[in-house]
Amino acid sequence: MTELPRDISERFADAAAIGPDGAVEITLAPEDLRGALEYLGLERPEPLEYLIDLFGVDHGDDLEVVYHLSMIGSPMIVRVSAKLPRRGASVQTVTDIWPGASWPEREMLEMYGIGVEGHPDPRHLLLPEGWKGFPLRKDYEYPQDHPWLSRDPLHEEPAVILNKKGDERA
Repeated sequence: MTELPRDISERFADAAAIGPDGAVEITLAPEDLRGALEYLGLERPEPLEYLIDLFGVDHGDDLEVVYHLSMIGSPMIVRVSAKLPRRGASVQTVTDIWPGASWPEREMLEMYGIGVEGHPDPRHLLLPEGWKGFPLRKDYEYPQDHPWLSRDPLHEEPAVILNKKGDERA
């Protein structure tokens, strides 16, 4: 894609651009996110009815939520993102726009601690109930004594194992 669709360039004038991969990129403030997603998924003349993916990103100082949207049968991909404060990060659910958002929103909540307001089923998806912390955050402290986690040294410190094997050959 070499230029922005007219409706997107008009509606998101300062927030939209064409990314290096050809996707339309819309970077928003958190308070503008829900309205933009409603427009793109429901109100746009050619709604983006396909939610390809949504996920969280930990940048260290802040978190980010990213949505990839498209139209079935179209090569256009629209990437919508918003940076969120690390503390109290939250977005509104989009399961009413894209029902398939349910599982990735639950995963984002579990792994990054990004809250999803209005989610119809916020139970844990991957981790056991009662799990403490958010494993994909950069500041997550690995629970050394959790019975479900492996103590396999190859997975813990592969460099130590590889160096040890290197020493044996010498």
